[in-house]
Amino acid sequence: MAERDPHTPPYQLIADDLQWKIKTGQLLADAPLPAEEELADRWNCDLPAARHAFIELRNMGLIYFDGRRAFVAKSPPLVRVHWDRFRRRPIAQPTYRQESERAGVDLQVTHESERVEAPPDVAERLGIAANDPVMEISYSISMGGQPDSFSICWEPLAITGGTEIEYPHEGPQAGKGIVARFDAIGYHVDAEEETLQIRMPEPHEKLRLQVPDGVPVVQIWQTFWAGDTPVEIAKIIFRADRYQFRFRTEID
Repeated sequence: MAERDPHTPPYQLIADDLQWKIKTGQLLADAPLPAEEELADRWNCDLPAARHAFIELRNMGLIYFDGRRAFVAKSPPLVRVHWDRFRRRPIAQPTYRQESERAGVDLQVTHESERVEAPPDVAERLGIAANDPVMEISYSISMGGQPDSFSICWEPLAITGGTEIEYPHEGPQAGKGIVARFDAIGYHVDAEEETLQIRMPEPHEKLRLQVPDGVPVVQIWQTFWAGDTPVEIAKIIFRADRYQFRFRTEID
């Protein structure tokens, strides 16, 4: 057991110790963790402190619960790397494929495309009139057999209608990333903007993503630009315990 720092809360000491054992391979995937009572006795603390440590580890995606027992998670959190997600050469795969390959986990994707009228908030973000026609594309993403995220994307049919990319998963550009798809119709996507919010899940989000109690979600509003023209927006919801977000900005 690590030497106890009197200035560190007991729950943090427990969480740090278990995290180190998980990351160094002393505790393997699906290994059971000590019961709360055992941890409290070992670290000479109360039960709420041991319970708090488990919550911290669960929110980091390192453990899961089965009944009242805690176990080491089967896989580490997925990493969403901001700086290399959208490249032109070589043609980048969709972000979720890059993430699954990086983590070495199986990917399951379902999607559906439908022509709809733009809701007011979507129209405002796309710079079009409310009720203008858009293509609405819905995605559900699971990796390693666990739900990770879902999203809804909207593309203005004034741009894509009647082209080979009108339906993103049909035709010669089917399933390609947004950069390659819009290149094919002469729109050079050159910027991407994200607005990120951490919040607790709404009931339908919690059910759809099987979010454990007390775990937040990450909501991202994403906009892709070709010059001054927004060509796609997306609302993406991630399970916070399943993802890490990595950003890097070049400094001139």
